Amino acid sequence: MPRSRRGTTTSFHLAGAEVHLIANADAQGSLGEVFARFGKGGSTAAGLVELLSIAVSLGLQHGVPLERYVARFAGQRFEPMGPTDDPDVPHAGSVGDYLARRLAHDWLDVDARRRLDLLTAEEEAELPADAYAPTPLRRAARP
Repeated sequence: MPRSRRGTTTSFHLAGAEVHLIANADAQGSLGEVFARFGKGGSTAAGLVELLSIAVSLGLQHGVPLERYVARFAGQRFEPMGPTDDPDVPHAGSVGDYLARRLAHDWLDVDARRRLDLLTAEEEAELPADAYAPTPLRRAARP
């Protein structure tokens, strides 16, 4: 990681719990490290969130794409869960779910977020009316 980094800092509340997310770019401008601080330092939950941050950062620095993390973490459900004060992610199923969604919105392009089904309400409203139409069922021809 470069000595001086470009990044984002996001503070948010999830069901009353305060969380801080710092995400920094690597030398190429892609996400290269993540720091998340949750609740009171020294608590089990805070320690686990810090370990998650370290593991994700190491993976990103060794070539694991952000999309892979987002696909695995988005939708995870465990406490705390519920409303957030973030208009892009108004509800989260867990801290991991929120972190995945926030990182996706800050670091992935619209096409990647569409593939992950993580568009904002405004982005969904801009899609053509048939954008989410199901693919017709194709039956294998009988021999």
